[in-house]
Amino acid sequence: MDFRFTQEQQDLIDAAKAFFDGENTPERMRKMAAGEPTTNLWPQFAKLGLLGIMVPESAGGLEQPLVVMAGIAEAAGYAGLPDPYIELAGITVPHAENDELSGPIRRAVRSNLRPYIDAALSTSNEAVISIDPLRNLVKAQGGNDTAIDSINFHGAILTAAQLIGLSKRMLDISVDYAQTRHQFGKAIGSFQAVKHHLANVHTQIEFTRPMVHLAAMKGGAAVHNAKIAAIDTAMLAAESAIQVHGGMGYTYEVDLHFFMKRTWALCGEWGDRNYHMKKLEDYVLNGDAELGPEHTFKTHVMKSGEP
Repeated sequence: MDFRFTQEQQDLIDAAKAFFDGENTPERMRKMAAGEPTTNLWPQFAKLGLLGIMVPESAGGLEQPLVVMAGIAEAAGYAGLPDPYIELAGITVPHAENDELSGPIRRAVRSNLRPYIDAALSTSNEAVISIDPLRNLVKAQGGNDTAIDSINFHGAILTAAQLIGLSKRMLDISVDYAQTRHQFGKAIGSFQAVKHHLANVHTQIEFTRPMVHLAAMKGGAAVHNAKIAAIDTAMLAAESAIQVHGGMGYTYEVDLHFFMKRTWALCGEWGDRNYHMKKLEDYVLNGDAELGPEHTFKTHVMKSGEP
């Protein structure tokens, strides 16, 4: 299976990444955490065409597949983007009715795996406290409270992609710190134990990313595998970052804590590790599972209505 993006798709992902990194700086996140006013990015999302990534061309969108949205979600995760852009463009818009696409959409879809939504996408005023100080959550009201595969698959895949981006950001922060922090007259990054911790995180990120892309293209059990792998990778990245920082990563003064808290929050969204493990268990023991390495990257033809 070919996991490469076309040049146009890669250019789109790179442009989104440059925008996210340039606009959502640690300074912006600190202002948000302090309750201070910050730049409203929604007009720029619209101006750059980012809201129409998965909208059909007939409705003025770019009609890109879910795997491209996953690439953009990874970029959003790397930047620690707190705005619910991925939720809107990657989940709500693809599941909107055709007549809704003619105007701006500012709502979230309801799912049993997403009982709490961003206040910007809801009329609810029942606030929920999140471990992530940059997320303004409320309890979802009304809508569908049952498991809808296509919605839940989009949610799990895009959350997994964001976790990959967050893992890469925490790794980069740790590498930078290890190059500047000195002990015993040397940068701690020169110590073999530190190198091994960071190398393990890098390796796991590179192994997990194609699993997320496979899930976006194939669906099915690959989605559960991807979310589990992304959770494990992100938790390893967070734990290794704390070790490299010597515990300073927990403190407010270090930017790392913003990305760690986002990681912890997203690990439980659209199905936590236990949920996806149980789904895989049922698939293997009670389903029509095609087991063995010869099936792992087998070409899959999507059926009508399949996520």
